[in-house]
Amino acid sequence: MTARLALGAGPLANGLRDLARFSGLLKRLRPYLRPQLRPLAIAVLASLGYTLVTLLEPWPLQIVFDGILLGRPIKLLGTDLSPLASASPLALLAGAALAVLLLALLRGQFYFTQNVRAALAGLDVVMAIRRELFHHLQALSLEFHRRARTGDLLMRLTGDIVMLREMVVATLVGLLTQVLVVLGILIIMAHLNVRLTLIALLVTPVLFGLLSVFRVRLRAAARQQRQREGRLAAASHEVLQSVHLVQAYTAEKHEDERFRALNKRTASSGARVARIEAQFNRAVEIALAAGICATLWLGAQDVLAERLTPGELLVFLAYMRSLYRPLRQASKMTQRMAKASACGDRVIEVLELVPTVQDLPGAVSLHDVRGHVAIRNVTFAYGDQDPILRDVSLEAAPGEMVALVGPTGAGKTSLLSLISRFYDPQAGEILIDGMPIRRVRLKSLRRQISILPQETVVFGVSVRENIAYGAVGRKHRAVDPAEIEHAARRARAHEFITQLPQGYDTVISERGTTLSGGQRQRIAIARAMIRKAPILLLDEPTTGLDPIAAADVLEALERLMRDRTTLVVAHQMSTVLRANRIVFLEGGRVVEEGTHEELFDRGGRYAQFVLSEWGGLARRAGRPEGGLALPAEHPVRGTLP
Repeated sequence: MTARLALGAGPLANGLRDLARFSGLLKRLRPYLRPQLRPLAIAVLASLGYTLVTLLEPWPLQIVFDGILLGRPIKLLGTDLSPLASASPLALLAGAALAVLLLALLRGQFYFTQNVRAALAGLDVVMAIRRELFHHLQALSLEFHRRARTGDLLMRLTGDIVMLREMVVATLVGLLTQVLVVLGILIIMAHLNVRLTLIALLVTPVLFGLLSVFRVRLRAAARQQRQREGRLAAASHEVLQSVHLVQAYTAEKHEDERFRALNKRTASSGARVARIEAQFNRAVEIALAAGICATLWLGAQDVLAERLTPGELLVFLAYMRSLYRPLRQASKMTQRMAKASACGDRVIEVLELVPTVQDLPGAVSLHDVRGHVAIRNVTFAYGDQDPILRDVSLEAAPGEMVALVGPTGAGKTSLLSLISRFYDPQAGEILIDGMPIRRVRLKSLRRQISILPQETVVFGVSVRENIAYGAVGRKHRAVDPAEIEHAARRARAHEFITQLPQGYDTVISERGTTLSGGQRQRIAIARAMIRKAPILLLDEPTTGLDPIAAADVLEALERLMRDRTTLVVAHQMSTVLRANRIVFLEGGRVVEEGTHEELFDRGGRYAQFVLSEWGGLARRAGRPEGGLALPAEHPVRGTLP
């Protein structure tokens, strides 16, 4: 007994959970549905017309069968239509045929209106959700993007949202239509023959049981399929983004095998979904066929006993087929709903994430920023990892250039990320012109900062648009061609830009692969100049450049850094020697601070680091390998050439 109760409670509990989940999903989508109430209302009215026409369609068959073929009295839902029998059979047949055609035209028009209006509303909902998801993805903190996989996010932004439309359209309009059709058909069937109607309804509990069982299995399988498709998209994106590395390491076969394995798992999930759907449809068809057989058996006996006319039995069977058609569609709708619900969960999962870095209540905007940066007792770690920075304090005065030097992993790049407030430290604070940046609006803070990351980013648009991108976040976004050209000249980019096929209107390839590293860096410098921010953050700006390109970039950087507060992560001595002050970090702590001459003469960790980097030059200069004293003309002691 307990087992039977448990079996009965299982589908019911699953159904209630699905209903609660679906209600929550619809509630979450309410802001997007509200603007679509008018087209959805038109779709609902069209569905009502479709329902009415569908209910009328079988009756011309009874007129033809009873009135024309058998010459019996014609009754429509108990109403005597015997006067129609006085008309000629051909006129009656023509009228019945015309009625069939008219009803078909009306049904087609109602169906067209319902589907078009509902589809357009669904597309608008999808666009609205996609816009919010894209906006939300941009707003989420770098901590999220550091762990997320781009391919999977793209899958949520495209395929998963499109599946959501299925849920919106099918649920709000299609389901309503089917419910109205079923109710209307049941009323007419009961009027024709209550006993046969009850027999036909015996199939319904079986169908609900099948729906309850298969819905849970289908939902789980669909969710697994979408997850695996997301992993496949992420892996494909990674390979295509790094195809030069794949080719360089002749790893094509390895990537083929990895892709084949992921593709096979995805196909396996898809096959599992297809099998569940096929099993479900097979069970539904068998149940419906059993209901039709039972009704036909008993109905034929009623006709033989003259309790029912052949035409009425024909109409009843037509209505019964019409009754089972929505039930078949409901089963297919359940399949679509299971997939759409799984996709909806993936979209909502991202939308409900809260950025770890956001404006605090009462945050203010910065005005007339001079560019004084103060970092006080900052400790920072990524997630649950060990701290990258430990009790770090330093300052940069307006217009000063401070070089952050130290071994890899010392926390230099992380420090720049904290100044831009891509992350928040676990302890300590950062101030700009004496204002703690946590009390500043993020957009206002970042408008004061220009960033040149270690990996130069250019977009797959024209050179002009790439440079003008620096003005996008400004309060006054307008930028004219003269300003763009002036920035390019100052960044020493104008010369090579004018040699491109369309000059400033040349469209750069994705990730800027058609340009050299130095050219990409100079476009990025021109972009930073357009921004006109008082604070400049540079992360190894000359890394990977040849000496000639590095010299061009450094000359452009000198113009960019003029009158700006600059913090630069530097591994090249040509960059370090340009700094007003050097901060040496090691193990996440500030170990030494001062000018190059002061730190080198002190003979501490900075001097040892310089020697380890420039030891070969020191030996070629004729000095002992382990000595700290270098000749005055040596690059690490001198000033700029």
